[in-house]
Amino acid sequence: MNFFQRQDEARRASRRLVVLFGLAVIAVVVAVDLVVAFALAQAQTYSSGVSPSLSEWMRANADTLVATSLIVVAIIGFASLYKTVVLSGGGGVVAQALGGVRVSADTTDPDERRLLNVVEEMSIASGVPMPEVYLLEHESGINAFAAGHNPANAAIGVTRGAIETLNRSELQGVIAHEFSHILNGDMRLNVRLMGLLFGLLVIAVIARTVMRVAPRGRDQKGVGPAIVLVALAVLVIGYVGLFFGRLIQAAVSRRREALADASAVQFTRDPTGLRNALVKIGAASSGSRLAHPEVDEVAHMLFAPGMRRLFATHPPLLERLKAIDPHFDPAEIDRVRAQQLEQRSAAAAPKRTQPDAQERLAAVLTVPLAAVAGSVANPSTEHLLLARDIRESLPEAITRAARHPSTARALLLTLALDGRGDARERQRRYIEQQLDAQTVAIMSELEASVDALQPEQRLPALSSSFPALRQLSRDERLRLMACLNGMLQREGELSLHRYVLRKLAQVHLRDSVEPAARARSLSLEEVRNDAQVLFAVLARHGHHGEAESRRAYEAGMHHLYPRVRPEYALPSPWVAPLDVALSRLDQLPSAGKEQLIEALVKTVTHDERLTLGEAELLRAVCAALHCPLPPLVAASPQVESIRAAT
Repeated sequence: MNFFQRQDEARRASRRLVVLFGLAVIAVVVAVDLVVAFALAQAQTYSSGVSPSLSEWMRANADTLVATSLIVVAIIGFASLYKTVVLSGGGGVVAQALGGVRVSADTTDPDERRLLNVVEEMSIASGVPMPEVYLLEHESGINAFAAGHNPANAAIGVTRGAIETLNRSELQGVIAHEFSHILNGDMRLNVRLMGLLFGLLVIAVIARTVMRVAPRGRDQKGVGPAIVLVALAVLVIGYVGLFFGRLIQAAVSRRREALADASAVQFTRDPTGLRNALVKIGAASSGSRLAHPEVDEVAHMLFAPGMRRLFATHPPLLERLKAIDPHFDPAEIDRVRAQQLEQRSAAAAPKRTQPDAQERLAAVLTVPLAAVAGSVANPSTEHLLLARDIRESLPEAITRAARHPSTARALLLTLALDGRGDARERQRRYIEQQLDAQTVAIMSELEASVDALQPEQRLPALSSSFPALRQLSRDERLRLMACLNGMLQREGELSLHRYVLRKLAQVHLRDSVEPAARARSLSLEEVRNDAQVLFAVLARHGHHGEAESRRAYEAGMHHLYPRVRPEYALPSPWVAPLDVALSRLDQLPSAGKEQLIEALVKTVTHDERLTLGEAELLRAVCAALHCPLPPLVAASPQVESIRAAT
C-alpha cells in the first residue's frame, strides 16, 4: 500500500467514523427519550393517578420528546465542536494537555539532543516540516504519540522513560512509527475521534453532576428521587454511548497501528530497532503505561497501550513482535527484563569515523526514476542516513537561527531573497517596512551562510525552522505570509527554485494557521490548463532551448492526457499563473496526484539525467502538493559503509 492508497484509506476510515458516530448519537438520543418518557409517565401516574401506557404518553407528548432529542443532540454536537476547536491549535495542544513540555532546540541534555536529532533526520528524510517535539517529563513508561491536523502543525510527544531506556536505533524505530501516522493521514483521524468521543462522554458527565447535586430526600411530589433516578439512567446511557465510542476507537486504532508498524519497518529497512523497542516495553516494569488522568482520551494515538482497558487500541504486544519478526521467541522478554534488573539500559549513539558530511553528500546518486512516485512518504534507510549527513552539514549559523521564533523568521526570509543585488536591496527595504529593522539586521548576518547552501540543504534548512515559526502568534504568521507575497513584486528575474521554496513556506504557514483539510474535488480533466502551466514552467527551467523544453513538456503531458492536451506555451510572467495552478492541482484526489507526479518525473528527466538541483525542485513542487518526497538517493558505497558502521 503506497502513500496515495494510505491517504485514501484514512479518508475512508474518517467517513466510516462519522457514520458510526452518527449511529451512536442516534442510539443515545433514542435511549434518553425512552428514559425521559418512562420517568415522566411515572411522574404523571404518581401525581394524577392516571396510568397511561408508555406508547400513549409518547404519542400525547411528542413535542416533549422532540425537544429532548434536540437538547441531547445539541449537547453532544456543541461538546464535540468545542473539543474540536480546542484541538485545532495543533498537536502541541494535545501534548500540553498530557503534561508535555516542548524540548528546546538549545537543550544540552544528551537524551533530549539525541531525540531532536532523530526527529529532524526523519523530517528531512520524509520531506515534511519538522514537528514540534514535546517531552512527557514525569512519565516513566515507554511511549510516544504524534498529534495534529497536518504535518505543518504536528507535534511528537515522547516520554522520559522512552528517551532514557531506548538506544538510538530503537528510538528511531519509534519515531518512524509516529512519522508514519503523520504521513498516512492518521493524525487528523485521531484528532477527529477525540472530538467526537468527547461529545458522547459529556452526556455521562452531565448526568454524574446532576446526581451529585440533586436532592436525596423524598418531598411531597417525590421530585428529588425522580431526578436522581433519571440522572442515573442518563448516566448509564451516557456510558453506553461511550462504550460504543470506545469500540469505534479500538477498531479504527488497531488497524492503523498495525499499518504504522509496517510503515516504520519500511521507512528504516531495519526491523530490529522497532522490534527491540517493543521488547523493552514488554520487559519494563512500567511498560508503556502513562500516569496522566487524561490518557484514555489519547489512548488511540499512542505508540503502545497507555492503560489497561476492555477494548484494546493496539494489537497485542506478541502479535506486533511476531509481525515484525516471525521467529521471535517470547523468552527474550524475560532475558531483557533480567538485564534491566542488573543495570539500567542506556546506550549512547555510536561514534562514526566517516568522511565529512559535506564530502558524503557529494556522492549522492539518484534513484531509479520509475520508483519516484512510489517513494512519496516512503523514506528508506538511505534517506535516513543521508538526512543525518544533511543535518550535520548545515552551518552552525543556520541551525542556531532555526531554534528561535525571531531568528527563524529572518532565516525564512533570507532563504526567499532574490539572488540579484538590486532586487535583494528592494526586498530588504520592503521587509523593514512590513516587519522591523531588527529582522533585516539578523538577515544580513545570515546571508553569507544561506547563499553558501547547496540545493539539497535548502529544504532541510527551511523545514528545521518551522517548530520555532509555529511559536509566532497567528497574526505574526499572517504578516509573514503577506510579506512573502509582497517580496514577489520586488523580485528581479525570479528563479524557479526560489519561487518554489517561497511557495512551500507559504503552504506550510497556511496549513499551520488554517489546519482544516482542503477539499479534493477536482478531476484531471478540470485541471488540464493548470497542468499545462506547471509542466511548461518545469520544462523551460529544466532544459536548454525551446525545442528541448517542448519535447520535455510533451513527454510529461502525454502521460496525463494521451489524446488531447494543451499546446506548449510558457506564460509570461509565469509566477501568478503557477501560483494558481499549484493551488488547484493540490485539490486533486490521491489517484490524480499519483499520476501527476509520475508525469512530472517524465518531464524533469526527459534529458535522461537528474541533477541535485532538479531533484530538490521536484521535491519542493511535490511538497507544495502535500505529497512529501524523500531525497532522491540510492545506496552508494559511502552510504553502505555508514550503514555498516551504525
